[in-house]
Amino acid sequence: MAAAPPVEEVDAFLRTCAASGDAAYGAAKAVLERLQAPATRADARRLLGAVRRRFAGGGPAAGHECFRTFHFRIHDVVLDPHLQGFQQRKKLTMMEIPSIFIPEDWSFTFYEGLNRHPDSIFRDKTVAELGCGNGWISIALAEKWCPSKVYGLDINPRAIKIAGINLYLNAFDDDGLPIYDSEGKTLLDRVEFYESDLLSYCKDNKIELDRIVGCIPQILNPNPEAMSKIVSENSSEEFLYSLSNYCALQGFVEDQFGLGLIARAVEEGISVIKPSGLMVFNMGGRPGQGVCERLFLRRGFRINKLWQTKIMQAADTDISALVEIEKNSRHRFEFFMDLVGDQPVCARTAWAYMKSGGRISHALSVYSCQLRQPNQVKKIFEFLNDGFHEVSSSLDLSFDDDSVADEKIPFLAYLASFLKENKSNPCEPPAGCLNFRNLVAGFMKSYHHIPLTPDNVVVFPSRAVAIENALRLFSPGLAIVDEHLTRHLPKQWLTSLAIEGSNHAKDTVTVIEAPRQSDLLIELIRKLKPQVVVTGMAQFEAITSAAFVNLLSVTKDVGSRLLLDISEHLELSSLPSSNGVLKYLAGKTLPSHASILCGLVKNQVL
Repeated sequence: MAAAPPVEEVDAFLRTCAASGDAAYGAAKAVLERLQAPATRADARRLLGAVRRRFAGGGPAAGHECFRTFHFRIHDVVLDPHLQGFQQRKKLTMMEIPSIFIPEDWSFTFYEGLNRHPDSIFRDKTVAELGCGNGWISIALAEKWCPSKVYGLDINPRAIKIAGINLYLNAFDDDGLPIYDSEGKTLLDRVEFYESDLLSYCKDNKIELDRIVGCIPQILNPNPEAMSKIVSENSSEEFLYSLSNYCALQGFVEDQFGLGLIARAVEEGISVIKPSGLMVFNMGGRPGQGVCERLFLRRGFRINKLWQTKIMQAADTDISALVEIEKNSRHRFEFFMDLVGDQPVCARTAWAYMKSGGRISHALSVYSCQLRQPNQVKKIFEFLNDGFHEVSSSLDLSFDDDSVADEKIPFLAYLASFLKENKSNPCEPPAGCLNFRNLVAGFMKSYHHIPLTPDNVVVFPSRAVAIENALRLFSPGLAIVDEHLTRHLPKQWLTSLAIEGSNHAKDTVTVIEAPRQSDLLIELIRKLKPQVVVTGMAQFEAITSAAFVNLLSVTKDVGSRLLLDISEHLELSSLPSSNGVLKYLAGKTLPSHASILCGLVKNQVL
């Protein structure tokens, strides 16, 4: 057994720490430097072992007294020995200081959720933990599951230094000797800690991850100006500790629920997660389960709730920002009175209850999520992050039907790739896409022998749009429209009583509904003499061109423009059936007062 450090060295360390929290951090940082140097590593580890033993006999009370007097403590974090599959060491030795989040129910629930995964989920994988704090979950994860590498990341620089000390506390025993696992590795081989704003370290170093786990703040800081301060290890203890409880506005729609930081973490994760990767997040249930789950679903994830419980709301967390959100919106957060209440109360009620001495709780869930079409979703977010961040707030990749997702997500990915490569997307001509008009003209020429050119074709979004635009363009005093084609026209057009010869209001067209049978329609045209006629054809009249010829003749005689809809009789087929109108057009030129309307989209598989 190696010699213990002199009592004087332990006393000197404690005297330095007693001066202040900043002094205690400075002393701990000096010990870390000795731990990182192989020549002084064993002595520094033995010093920490002696300090731990100095207070170990007094139980939790001695640990709390050490924290108050010397601004740190070294104690054991007991990991539940009853967790399924747990076969290795059941406790970790951890240092804590005031400026770092101290493990509590929140993080233990998260660890329990991680344990709901099979043992193989982390083995030999590259993992990042967001908001690692003093590093206990990263170390416990590496201890139990033997991942290839765990990156513990935190924006608090002091947290990273203390996490480094905790790594050495558990990688070596109190005699300064390395502790090897079943593969002959120590925790130093498996765990690294870095100061990082969420996943910035992994993004900057192009590290691809198999797993991302996170237990990060979900309440907006009631003092927004405080979050604008520059984070450094010289910041006040109060400010650094607040980073564990509060988050700032992140520019995401989820900010209104306090989930903006998690939303940013998820979108950063999409850029660095491998296609088969998993993300696991601790989610406070204050915004409501539906809001929490939608954060993942609308970004293209499948989700699985691993674990849910209730925990007490931390007494040092100010929920007044949530009260303010409720004041300015219809949303209501969900809290419970103590742990036994089942009826949720809003943030305002919870805040008032806390102020009067009551205790409140909220649901806490652990979600595992995986991208349903990872390569496609990655392309979409790569595009959005390249100058189109504002669009992401309206993005919705949640689909109940997998077949719909299989169609829409690849299309959006293709559209994103196209727009990325074509920053300046040229506008199509007013008549519509030239390539599509070429296809229509080519089809008519090949299968119906009609000598069309693209200039003879105009593309509209729908028949209804085409009809309304034609009527607005010609602005007739009176129009006769097939009764089957009037349902999308403005209602006032169908109720106007202004007949030819009387004044009609601006932008108003008097529309008379007409039967489709050609002899009745022709009689109406002769009597009313409309400026525009819009009609279809009955099936029996479409077989030959006789009815079409009669319509052309009568509309020419009275000076009407004719818009003939043959959508029901047009087949996009290499073996089209007989069509009297198209036969006529194959041998004769369409008169200038007539146009043919063809609806191509009929919700059929062609």
